[in-house]
Amino acid sequence: MTTRATDPDVQRRALIVMQLIIMMLVANVLFAILAIVSPDGGSVLIPVASSALFIGAYALAQRGYASVAAWIVVGAFLSGALFAAANLDPERSVNVGYFLTALIVIASLSLTPPQLWLVTGGVTGGFLLTLTTAHPDLWNLPDARHNVLNSSVLLVVVGLVSYIGARIAQRTIREAQQARQMAEQAQHELARANADLEERIAERTSELSRTLAAQQALTEELRRSLAAQQELSQLILDLSLPVIPVRDGTVVVPLSGAIDSARAAKLTESVLKTIEQRNVDTVILDITGVPIVDTQVAQALVRTASAARLMGSETILVGIRPEVAQTLIGLGIHLGLRTAATLQEGLDLSVRHVNGALRSRHAE
Repeated sequence: MTTRATDPDVQRRALIVMQLIIMMLVANVLFAILAIVSPDGGSVLIPVASSALFIGAYALAQRGYASVAAWIVVGAFLSGALFAAANLDPERSVNVGYFLTALIVIASLSLTPPQLWLVTGGVTGGFLLTLTTAHPDLWNLPDARHNVLNSSVLLVVVGLVSYIGARIAQRTIREAQQARQMAEQAQHELARANADLEERIAERTSELSRTLAAQQALTEELRRSLAAQQELSQLILDLSLPVIPVRDGTVVVPLSGAIDSARAAKLTESVLKTIEQRNVDTVILDITGVPIVDTQVAQALVRTASAARLMGSETILVGIRPEVAQTLIGLGIHLGLRTAATLQEGLDLSVRHVNGALRSRHAE
């Protein structure tokens, strides 16, 4: 059983009406069978006619017209009850009022609370009017009159109680619908918040990716710059410690600037490599451009000269200025090297050294 109604309360009432109609159709089938098999069971016309009416009401309830279908069911039920009250004897017709309470309960389940008051008033008024019209002498019977009044009061009380129940049910359905709407709205807002959050996360991820790419590019650029700087530093170091051949067997190493441990190691390496490659006999170390000659510089010069001597080369130190000489004496440093005041004197001294070495070889 389904209905096209969209309102929850209308859906509820339409489904109730459809269920009631099915039960009434089953009852009509039983009544029709009894009418056929029993000689005094009555006519089958009433069950057939009411069944056609109920089928039409069922179709209306399926289309969402719950109130119209409910009014048809209530009208058919009330018509049958009033017809019975009019055709029964006075004492039995009074009892019909008690059965009409079921009709009010049905109305409370299938109609709105305001419509329930119409049903209660119509049922009570129709019942009293039918008794008055069909049985005018009924009011002269004390017991019958008492039963009529009791059943009428019962109809009103049942209508009131049913009205309260219908209002509570309607309010509950309305509150449930509001809660559902609030839940759907909250779910929609949550979905929108999740979408916004995902969008912000995507934007943040994209931004972080761009930042990471920029950092990687910057790191690569810094690496290349560092490599270039190292190459430039090496080039500057090589240029700051040139080994200049001046004649066969003689090289001049002009030193300038401060000599630290790195330059001292490079000095020794360059001199020894040149001695090996050029078969150098004399190495002239020119310290004219060295501003300060302290213990560290003196030790570097001595180490270079000692390493050159081990490879068969004589070292001559030139360019010692007066203040440098005084500093070395003040520090108590003894170089143990052959020295000359100027580069020219160093070159002359190297020539004499080479000539002496040649004479010694010839003498041998």
